[in-house]
Amino acid sequence: MKVNRPIRLCIGCGSRDEQATLLRFTVGPNGELKIGTRNGRGGYLHRRQQCLQAFAKARTGMVRSLGVVLSREVRKQYAALIEQQVTQWAEK
Repeated sequence: MKVNRPIRLCIGCGSRDEQATLLRFTVGPNGELKIGTRNGRGGYLHRRQQCLQAFAKARTGMVRSLGVVLSREVRKQYAALIEQQVTQWAEK
Protein backbone atom coordinates (compact mmCIF):
# COMPACT_ATOMS: atom_id res chain seq x y z
CA MET A 1 0.00 0.00 0.00
CA LYS A 2 1.33 3.42 -0.96
CA VAL A 3 1.72 5.97 1.84
CA ASN A 4 0.99 9.58 0.94
CA ARG A 5 3.51 11.97 2.39
CA PRO A 6 3.10 15.76 2.36
CA ILE A 7 4.98 17.48 -0.46
CA ARG A 8 6.23 21.05 -0.02
CA LEU A 9 8.01 23.60 -2.23
CA CYS A 10 11.53 24.78 -1.40
CA ILE A 11 11.54 28.58 -1.68
CA GLY A 12 15.25 28.47 -2.50
CA CYS A 13 15.52 26.16 -5.49
CA GLY A 14 11.82 25.91 -6.33
CA SER A 15 11.70 22.12 -6.40
CA ARG A 16 9.15 19.99 -4.58
CA ASP A 17 10.18 17.46 -1.98
CA GLU A 18 8.81 15.54 0.99
CA GLN A 19 8.03 17.78 3.94
CA ALA A 20 10.27 15.72 6.24
CA THR A 21 13.37 16.57 4.18
CA LEU A 22 12.81 20.34 4.33
CA LEU A 23 13.40 22.89 7.08
CA ARG A 24 10.32 24.92 8.02
CA PHE A 25 10.50 28.50 9.24
CA THR A 26 8.12 31.37 9.89
CA VAL A 27 8.49 35.13 10.14
CA GLY A 28 6.69 36.65 13.11
CA PRO A 29 4.70 39.90 13.10
CA ASN A 30 7.78 41.83 14.29
CA GLY A 31 9.98 40.31 11.60
CA GLU A 32 11.66 37.78 13.87
CA LEU A 33 12.66 34.47 12.33
CA LYS A 34 11.36 31.29 13.95
CA ILE A 35 12.81 28.00 12.78
CA GLY A 36 10.89 24.78 13.10
CA THR A 37 7.66 26.31 14.37
CA ARG A 38 4.26 25.12 13.20
CA ASN A 39 2.33 28.33 13.89
CA GLY A 40 1.45 30.82 11.17
CA ARG A 41 2.46 31.15 7.55
CA GLY A 42 5.76 29.50 6.84
CA GLY A 43 8.22 28.58 4.17
CA TYR A 44 10.37 25.53 3.52
CA LEU A 45 14.01 25.26 2.50
CA HIS A 46 16.28 22.33 1.77
CA ARG A 47 19.17 22.06 4.19
CA ARG A 48 21.59 22.74 1.33
CA GLN A 49 23.90 25.69 0.87
CA GLN A 50 22.66 26.24 -2.71
CA CYS A 51 19.04 26.66 -1.57
CA LEU A 52 20.00 29.12 1.17
CA GLN A 53 22.02 31.17 -1.31
CA ALA A 54 19.20 31.14 -3.86
CA PHE A 55 16.75 32.33 -1.18
CA ALA A 56 19.12 35.13 -0.14
CA LYS A 57 19.85 36.31 -3.69
CA ALA A 58 16.40 36.05 -5.27
CA ARG A 59 15.34 39.03 -7.37
CA THR A 60 11.86 39.36 -6.01
CA GLY A 61 11.24 40.43 -2.44
CA MET A 62 7.84 38.77 -2.21
CA VAL A 63 7.84 35.40 -0.51
CA ARG A 64 4.32 34.12 -1.20
CA SER A 65 4.42 31.29 1.31
CA LEU A 66 5.25 33.78 4.08
CA GLY A 67 2.86 36.43 2.85
CA VAL A 68 5.47 39.18 3.22
CA VAL A 69 7.91 41.22 1.19
CA LEU A 70 11.48 40.82 2.39
CA SER A 71 14.35 42.97 1.22
CA ARG A 72 17.44 41.23 -0.11
CA GLU A 73 19.39 42.35 2.97
CA VAL A 74 16.81 40.80 5.33
CA ARG A 75 16.79 37.57 3.30
CA LYS A 76 20.61 37.43 3.57
CA GLN A 77 20.35 37.84 7.35
CA TYR A 78 17.70 35.11 7.54
CA ALA A 79 19.77 32.80 5.35
CA ALA A 80 22.76 33.28 7.69
CA LEU A 81 20.60 32.49 10.73
CA ILE A 82 19.12 29.42 9.08
CA GLU A 83 22.56 28.20 8.03
CA GLN A 84 23.80 28.62 11.60
CA GLN A 85 20.86 26.58 12.93
CA VAL A 86 21.37 23.86 10.33
CA THR A 87 25.05 23.46 11.22
CA GLN A 88 24.20 23.31 14.94
CA TRP A 89 21.63 20.58 14.29
CA ALA A 90 24.08 18.65 12.11
CA GLU A 91 26.65 18.67 14.91
CA LYS A 92 24.22 17.10 17.40
